Amino acid sequence: MFRNAAAIAALSIFAVPASAAPADDAVRAVTTVLDKFNGGDIQAFIEAHAAGAVIVDEFAPFQWGGEGSVQRWLGDYAKDAEARKIKDGRMLYGKPLQASASDSSAYIVLPTVYCLTQAGEPRGGEGTMTFVMSRAAGADWKIASWTYSAPLPSAATAKQGKCGKAKNS
Repeated sequence: MFRNAAAIAALSIFAVPASAAPADDAVRAVTTVLDKFNGGDIQAFIEAHAAGAVIVDEFAPFQWGGEGSVQRWLGDYAKDAEARKIKDGRMLYGKPLQASASDSSAYIVLPTVYCLTQAGEPRGGEGTMTFVMSRAAGADWKIASWTYSAPLPSAATAKQGKCGKAKNS
C-alpha cells in the first residue's frame, strides 16, 4: 500500500496542469462577447455567432434564424429601442446557473439584469440568458443559439441598485 502511495506521489510531480474544462472555456467565450457588446463592439458580437444562429428575444418578431440572423436581430433591436425610447442598454450577468459541455457543444444559463434608460428613467429587468455553443475541433466557441427570458424592465429593479454596478458580477 505504501509503495503504491509513493508511486502515485512520484508520478504527480510530472503531472501536466489540467487545461480549463470545455464548459469553462464556453462560459468565458459568452461572457467575453457580452462584455464586448456592452462596450459597443458590435462587430465582435456578430463574429461570435455561428452562421445562421437562432435568437429568441422579447420584441417582435421574437425569433431570428438563418443567414444574417444576428444582423437582423441588431436592426430589430434598434427599431424596438427607438419605438420604446430605450437608450444605454447593457446586459449584466452573474456566475452561471448551469454550464455543461462536451468537446464540441455547450449549454450555458446566466442570470442577467438588462439595464437601460427608457424615456429618461433608469430601468432593469432580471432574467436569464441561455446559450447553446458549438465549435469544430481546434476552433473557437461560437454562439449557435441564445434566448433572453425576463419580465419587462422596471424602475423598481433599477432602484434596488442592480444596474449601478460598473463591472459584471
